[in-house]
Amino acid sequence: MDNSAAPLPPMRVVLDSNVWIDILVFDDPATRPILAALEARTLEALIDERCLRELTRVLDYPQFVRMEVDKTAALATVARLSTLVAATVGEGERPLPKCRDRDDQKFLELAHASGAEWLVSKDRAVLKLARRVARDFAFRIAEPKPFVLEFEAQAAIG
Repeated sequence: MDNSAAPLPPMRVVLDSNVWIDILVFDDPATRPILAALEARTLEALIDERCLRELTRVLDYPQFVRMEVDKTAALATVARLSTLVAATVGEGERPLPKCRDRDDQKFLELAHASGAEWLVSKDRAVLKLARRVARDFAFRIAEPKPFVLEFEAQAAIG
C-alpha cells in the first residue's frame, strides 16, 4: 500500500494589477515568493477579461513606457502564470460589499465568483473590506507580505 499523499491542489488566488506590476516590472521582494509559487504551480492565479484589460491598460502608463517595459513579454508571462476564467456571479447570491474605488470591485467579484481563496491587493479601499469579506464570504484579502506568510504556513502544514 502506497502511503504517499497526493499533492495538494494549488491554492487559488486573485492578484490585483498592482501586485502583477510588482511581479512583472519591479521585482518587488515581497512578491518574489508569489512568483516562485506560481512558477512551481503551488499557487494558481485566476484572472478574467476585465482584470486582464485593466492590467494591459496599466502597462501603457507613461512611467512604464519610459521604463521600456516589454508589454508583450509581460502579458505573455501573465498568460503563462495565470488561468483565464469567466467570472460570473450567480443569481440570488449575497451581494459583495461595495469597494469605495469602483475600479477595484472587479477583483472582489472575480475572487468570489471563481472560488479563489485569497485576493492579494495593495489597494487601501480593497484592504478595508478584508475583515467583512473573511467573515461573510469564502475568501480572504491581504497585502503580499501577510499573504505570503499565510501561504507558507499552510504549505508547511499541508
